[in-house]
Amino acid sequence: MNDQLISSATVAASAHTIKPLFRQQAIEHLGNKQYGTVLLARPVSHLFLTWLFLAIALAIVAFFIFFSTTRKAQSQGVLLPTSGVIRVMPGQAGVIAGVRVKEGQAVRAGEVLFVLSGERSSTNAGAPQQVVSSLLKSRRDSYDAELQQSRLQSRQRMAAGQRRASDLAAEIARMDGQIALQQRRITLAEQSYQRYSDLHATHYISSAQLQDKQAELLDQHQRLAELQRIKSASGRDLATTQADVRDLQVQAQRDTEGLQRNVSAIEQDLTENEARREILVRAAQDGMVTAITTELGQTVAANSVLASVLPQGAQLEAEIYAPSRSVGFIKPGMTVLLRYQAYPYQKFGQYPALVREVASTSLRPEELAVPGAVSGTNGEPLYRIRLSLQRQSVQAYGETLPLKSGMLVDASVLLEQRRLYEWVLEPLFSISGRL
Repeated sequence: MNDQLISSATVAASAHTIKPLFRQQAIEHLGNKQYGTVLLARPVSHLFLTWLFLAIALAIVAFFIFFSTTRKAQSQGVLLPTSGVIRVMPGQAGVIAGVRVKEGQAVRAGEVLFVLSGERSSTNAGAPQQVVSSLLKSRRDSYDAELQQSRLQSRQRMAAGQRRASDLAAEIARMDGQIALQQRRITLAEQSYQRYSDLHATHYISSAQLQDKQAELLDQHQRLAELQRIKSASGRDLATTQADVRDLQVQAQRDTEGLQRNVSAIEQDLTENEARREILVRAAQDGMVTAITTELGQTVAANSVLASVLPQGAQLEAEIYAPSRSVGFIKPGMTVLLRYQAYPYQKFGQYPALVREVASTSLRPEELAVPGAVSGTNGEPLYRIRLSLQRQSVQAYGETLPLKSGMLVDASVLLEQRRLYEWVLEPLFSISGRL
């Protein structure tokens, strides 16, 4: 009973202390809603965007993981024949007096391409080289006449000597016949003397008759000795004459060679003088003339390029030049994409080629095959790289157009292929020693 009194007193005290914010009727009214309980619905677009952003994030990650790109080294160069371009250059300065070829004309080795005049005029002597040529021709003609006269005289002297030698040889032959005949006479005289000696022994003939036969035998021996003496003299004369003929031949040869040397020296001087007057520039090899840079009447310097000759049947190759910062990883066999400046790649595309050769020494810009083929080098040394073209032509507007020597090209050498995440993480890989 006491507990109930205490609880009632506590509740009465609490009710008397805490007063509600709203009236009891208002609270009861809020519990009775006309349209039911209010629900907060999440918009559908929020879920869609969440999945969309997630898919994009996954796609980006996959792109970085699976997609790869190639590092390229950019270079510039020019198209050249594989056997090189033959530069047509004069040996000395002069004025173009004749142009014997046209652009694109096929020529043979040794064919005259240009004629240069090196004639210099003088107010006192007119054209001095022409005067010198006239004087040299006069001296040459004089030496020619002297040479002909010397040859004629030599032939006459040698003919006379040969005739004398022939006469002496014939005389010696006659003397041989006379000697043989005289020997027969001696034989007969000896036989006759022997018979007379036998008769004298039998006292059939007198001693005087025997002495006559002996004198006759001695006379025949004397005649034989005289014939032999004449033969010996003729032999000596023949030997002397033959020696004289040989000396005449040697002297004539010596005189002829001396005069011919003089004529040759004058011919050389005349040729050099004429060469200075008129210079013939010839083709060194069969091919096609291109890039003619001179006109009739133009003054050209020594060793200046008048034209170029493309060797017959030569294939074109690309010769590109890379700075030292780009050449380190370029090796034979690598693929290169070429862009011909004459055919913009935006419209006509790029053309593949292969690295054939990489030079081991650098070149200065002025040493390039075509000076000015590479721009923006600032004097930096360049390395020559030769490329083998897969095609010798380009496709343009439905036509096949042949490539031409001297065309400038831009090249992209495909060095290495990496995935994107490797490029992004390259600094970390470098630190860890993987690159």
